[in-house]
Amino acid sequence: MRTCIGNGKIFVNKDLTLPKGYVLIEDGTITYCGQEKPKCSFDKYIDALGNNICPALIDTHTHGIGGYDFNTCSLENFEEIEKLEYKEGVGSLFCSLVPETHERLIELLKMYDTCKSSLLGGIHLEGPFLNLSKKAVMKEEMLQSPHYDHFKEYINRTTKLKSMTYACELDTNHQLLQQGIEAGIIMNIGHSDATCQQVLEAEKHGAKGVTHLYNAMSQHEHRNPGVVTGAFVSDGLICELIADGFHVHPDVIKATYKVLGKDRIILVSDANPFKSAKEGDYIFSGKNIHVTKDKALVKETGRIAGSTLKMNVACQNMMKYCHCSISDVLNMAAFLPGNYYELNRGSLEKGKIGDIIIINDSFDILSMYKDETFYNYELI
Repeated sequence: MRTCIGNGKIFVNKDLTLPKGYVLIEDGTITYCGQEKPKCSFDKYIDALGNNICPALIDTHTHGIGGYDFNTCSLENFEEIEKLEYKEGVGSLFCSLVPETHERLIELLKMYDTCKSSLLGGIHLEGPFLNLSKKAVMKEEMLQSPHYDHFKEYINRTTKLKSMTYACELDTNHQLLQQGIEAGIIMNIGHSDATCQQVLEAEKHGAKGVTHLYNAMSQHEHRNPGVVTGAFVSDGLICELIADGFHVHPDVIKATYKVLGKDRIILVSDANPFKSAKEGDYIFSGKNIHVTKDKALVKETGRIAGSTLKMNVACQNMMKYCHCSISDVLNMAAFLPGNYYELNRGSLEKGKIGDIIIINDSFDILSMYKDETFYNYELI
């Protein structure tokens, strides 16, 4: 199957934008991207009508959508999950798993290893080696001190484990970190009470990033510098950011963008499983939560319980808060995560997977092209 998408502004990668051009996809892979219309024949032509042609977004930290919890759903649910994710422009995501018993985590890893959905770009283990004092909504009884044999079992049970959140201060000899690095896993610091110096030491030994910057971690205090300070003064830790204006205040998002810039921020939803579900009461990670369109809170404590943030809305918010361009936000939601996790997607370069969205200048998702199927959302 050969499809051409054209007559639009092409956002190829972070360094190249074509004022008008065409993308050719053959059997799911981009074979041409340029200003001239391909001279070869194609089976389908999609006219972007002067809008923006971009790589689909990548959400590397999400716990589910539409009531489907990645800790409890089945692979049969992915057809519905795909429909919901495509509407917000997401072409690839990581299933983020919260801590469970050791046996249950192994079951989940084995299950996702058999998942055939092209939406699944990988698995993110958010724990279980987290600091109890920064557990947030994680099940306290499921948290573990670094356990090297358990981690080895997780690694051996799946080929799709891409990232892990861990509390670096618990890994005093960096053995857990080295295990992850040797297995090709990106190790990100989070749910951590580390000092700035402990973060910098972990970076020196190979830690690559920070999970949901500001949330569930030691802060940037002028006499007690923590994980946030470590992220700022590090040589290049890549930082997730939940840009819903609730997890992190818009003014702090703006300040963070000024400090880190588009090349060190990855936008994530950190969505709880009830994003895009009806407003109401649900259970997430063993907690009773109340979900609205804009936020999710634990009923008993009022604590934040993940977000309800759509990824294209995260991009819109960054454009509003920080005056970012479309290219800037695509770097944080497609180009950078694609490169950071070596996903062979996230740009419109030749040889990349052809997951493509068409958006207007306000970053509304007009349509999505994925797996040789065209989804038109203009009238939704």
